[in-house]
Amino acid sequence: MPPSWIPIAGLMLIIGMSALRLRTVKRHTGHDAYSFGRHAEIQGVAERIWRITVISALVLATIAWQVPHWEDVLGRADWASSAPVRWLSAVLFAVAVAIVAIAQTQMGTSWRVGVPEEGLGKLVTHGLFSWSRNPVFVGLLLALIALLLWSPTVMSAAVLAAGWTLTMMQVRIEEEALTAAHGDAYERCVAKVGRWFGRRHGGRIDEA
Repeated sequence: MPPSWIPIAGLMLIIGMSALRLRTVKRHTGHDAYSFGRHAEIQGVAERIWRITVISALVLATIAWQVPHWEDVLGRADWASSAPVRWLSAVLFAVAVAIVAIAQTQMGTSWRVGVPEEGLGKLVTHGLFSWSRNPVFVGLLLALIALLLWSPTVMSAAVLAAGWTLTMMQVRIEEEALTAAHGDAYERCVAKVGRWFGRRHGGRIDEA
């Protein structure tokens, strides 16, 4: 059976890596990479959902680690305590952390949280981005799915639903901004790479 700290460790790793990347981008570009609420009013709504989602996920992960019997009060299904389910969740957490780490590294100084007023950085289409236009979001959603598997309750399902809502809102905002910033280059990317996963036509995508 995997240790009960797996969920909180996975989430904290993702948060820690993101915080470190924010500092790195600001140090190299002079711009604040945290840009929620600055490009459009809807991003302010997305930021509030993001904060609620992150805090709720951390609370649930802490409960699973420190006071797992509270999960029964939240309605956790009995099958969730089985070793195969817990190991599947642990593997998904590991994959989620790896995807987020690799994607953030490959974006370099182009990585942002939200759409900044000063505009977007260079269009990144190599590495994971040649297979998914939004690998960071894929990693975040995988982490929330892993949390739901580890502790399937109404609360963890609500956290996943909130995360999915945020992701869809933010992805659409960023797609509009990327189209405006990179034009045909981004349209070629859309034509060849799926929003979540998969190459539509193959071949190399030229970066702008």
